[in-house]
Amino acid sequence: MASEEPKRVAFETARLELARLRVHDAGHGVALQGALRLCARTVKVERVGFWRFTDDLAQLQLELGYTLSTDDWNAGDTLTAHRFPTYWKALSARRVIAAHDAATDPDTSELATAYLAPLGISSLLDAPVFRAGELIGVICFEHVGPARTWTTEELTFASATGDLVAMLLEQSDRIAAEAAARVRTGKRLAADKLELLDSLCRGLAHDFANVLLAVDLVGTKLAHSATPELAVSLRSCVDVGTNLVTQLRRFGARGIDESPRLSVRAVIERLMPIVVTLVRDHANVTVDLDDLAPEAISQMSAAHLEQIVLNLCLNARDAVSDGGTIAVTGRLDGDAIVVTVADDGAGMSPELARQIWDRDFTTKPHGTGLGLATVKSLVEENAATIEVVTALDRGATFTLTLQRA
Repeated sequence: MASEEPKRVAFETARLELARLRVHDAGHGVALQGALRLCARTVKVERVGFWRFTDDLAQLQLELGYTLSTDDWNAGDTLTAHRFPTYWKALSARRVIAAHDAATDPDTSELATAYLAPLGISSLLDAPVFRAGELIGVICFEHVGPARTWTTEELTFASATGDLVAMLLEQSDRIAAEAAARVRTGKRLAADKLELLDSLCRGLAHDFANVLLAVDLVGTKLAHSATPELAVSLRSCVDVGTNLVTQLRRFGARGIDESPRLSVRAVIERLMPIVVTLVRDHANVTVDLDDLAPEAISQMSAAHLEQIVLNLCLNARDAVSDGGTIAVTGRLDGDAIVVTVADDGAGMSPELARQIWDRDFTTKPHGTGLGLATVKSLVEENAATIEVVTALDRGATFTLTLQRA
């Protein structure tokens, strides 16, 4: 009797360890591994596996199996109901199947040729796994070697293991459901934010359009005054502002950019009065479009091209000293249209040049880091390319390459 006491304590200890197993966010696999390894070592059996039924109960599939002697894992074996009907019936009817001699036991003998003999299995101890009263799988203890007689403690331990595995699966499903709920909540919040952004864009577009209308009326009056050049500059501002309004409205409607594709030369010429107005206190602007044919149209919309060139020019303005020069040029290169914006400012180190496209990166005390990031985004969106050549005290040259429409 005394010799049975250590075994009883070992089984009780193992049950407590099984009860402490918990499923984490990664799923039940790690906890199930711990359970199977613990079962094999406690019962001193060569193989322990968790087999799961398919939804129609027509198949048993080995989800995870452990081999004690090699400390290896395996999965994927399959048993089918139509080949082993007696075994299937026993799993549904028994709390535990204890086959001391599995090849001759009425419940398991039909497994002998196809499964037991190839693996050298002599004795089987199977504990069905139930969830919500439904049979979902089985924990299978497989003894290799001379047949053994399963003890009462081993039968009780196997039954408890089936219950604990069911608990692990329930924990896993609950964690998965909670994670899915968090994802749904995150998507709903993101959708709410996007809806708010849509409304903001529509509101800004409406108010900005009203302001542009007032500016346009002032421009009309200036055109009849003694300062017609101011009227030209003001009208250019209105045109660019109108394009921005169109983009805001399009974003609010979540539509596709269908704004017109205009001559690149025409777009730049229309933009230059605005650029000159914005940079005249810091730099001189030169424009050379002689090598750019008037009929050359790019695949990029006029609105996006204006944004890119304007941001490049403003970036150049901030890089030059007072009295510096910003040079805008355009030319054809085969089927491509090349636009460059160059300055004779302080230039950049290679390390700095690699960071300029990053959103929120800026070297300016009051900069936002959005200008060149916006340029990069629009270039990628339109399948164009942009490169920068720069060095300290050598200025910077940005080269935009567009595909012709």
